[in-house]
Amino acid sequence: MQLEAAHAVEITKVVEYVDRKEDPLIRVVRTHQQNTDSAVLQTARCLKTEVQKQEKWTASRRKRKMTREEDAWTIDK
Repeated sequence: MQLEAAHAVEITKVVEYVDRKEDPLIRVVRTHQQNTDSAVLQTARCLKTEVQKQEKWTASRRKRKMTREEDAWTIDK
């Protein structure tokens, strides 16, 4: 229990230091983190768009297939 409390205090101190200090290394890490987050969001948007296109294409293909099957059914009768 005491070990966890000491660990929490140390983490808090490190976070406060990082917030107060703007070392070049800390700036690089923050910039990298922001760029990574942006890249992940952009990738997610692209994937969502691709999935939507695929679903739309599949639905359209099913619709065409149904129409052809209905046409074949009416032609046979």
